[in-house]
Amino acid sequence: MAVVATGSRHKRNSNWMIAAACIAFALWFLYDGWVNKDFQKEKMEQGKQLDLQANRYYVPIACAALAVYFAISAVRTKGLRAAADEQGLLLADGTRIGYDAIEKIDKRFFDQEGHFTVSYRSGAQERRLRLSDRDYDQLGLVLDEIVQRTGAAPASAESPPEQRGSNGGA
Repeated sequence: MAVVATGSRHKRNSNWMIAAACIAFALWFLYDGWVNKDFQKEKMEQGKQLDLQANRYYVPIACAALAVYFAISAVRTKGLRAAADEQGLLLADGTRIGYDAIEKIDKRFFDQEGHFTVSYRSGAQERRLRLSDRDYDQLGLVLDEIVQRTGAAPASAESPPEQRGSNGGA
């Protein structure tokens, strides 16, 4: 029986909320730029026509573009899947990693940071796949299934940690 981790509901809902906030800000700026006569009069008296232009065009367009980006991200998150079945790990993009190809599972950071790395062979190349619980719900069940079905060696304590950002991962 396959164990499936789907796209993170938290990430999807967060993206929808950010998209809604961007739309609200765009409407607010449009209102000030086109409808609010007091705001328009104040800006004209101060000689700040550029501020008025920003409220009418630039900021609403930027907010609308961000809203579209976050809405697309929310829709794409819903389609994320990682399944561990009888044959191996299957990702939403169709990538299948057989259990026999998996060489190492680095799960040292899963409890604290919520991600693990699978090292596997694809042809003659060694590849690494990093899966994070920020992207998937129920990822711990998939990790347990992979560990149970594979003979992969766990990461040793002296293995160097993964490359992190310049701020040390904080």
